Amino acid sequence: MESLGINLTSFIAQIINFLIVMFLLWKFAYKPVLGILETRQKKVEQGLKDAEKAAKDRGEAELEAEKIREKAYQEANEILKNAKEAANAESAELIKKSSDQADRIMKTAKDEAAGAKDKVMAEAKKEISDVVIIALNKIVGDEFSEEEKKKLTSKAIRGL
Repeated sequence: MESLGINLTSFIAQIINFLIVMFLLWKFAYKPVLGILETRQKKVEQGLKDAEKAAKDRGEAELEAEKIREKAYQEANEILKNAKEAANAESAELIKKSSDQADRIMKTAKDEAAGAKDKVMAEAKKEISDVVIIALNKIVGDEFSEEEKKKLTSKAIRGL
């Protein structure tokens, strides 16, 4: 090998040096770098799994939110419907009460008017009977008895 220009001891020393450097690099550089890369790869994989889970959870949350929103709309519509029905029922009841009150007022007014009419008629009959008695006394004078005058007066008043 010396004929090739290779010194065997120097060559063996370089091989031993190379193996020592390779061992040291493998032990102190390659292994830690591989560990770091492996840890990084696990973190990336975990991140991807978490992202997939988050996307799935977001989809489920959106569906749940849609269900909740739909339920809320239904409940709101039900509340509005019940409120309208209650308002209509109360309105109908108020109208009925108002109508009943108006009927009572009309009846009371008619009764009062009838009472006033009867009172006025009674007073008018009394006045007329007094006038008729006075007129009979002046016209017939003493020709009729008091009882006959009362009969004629009653007959005249009944004719009214």
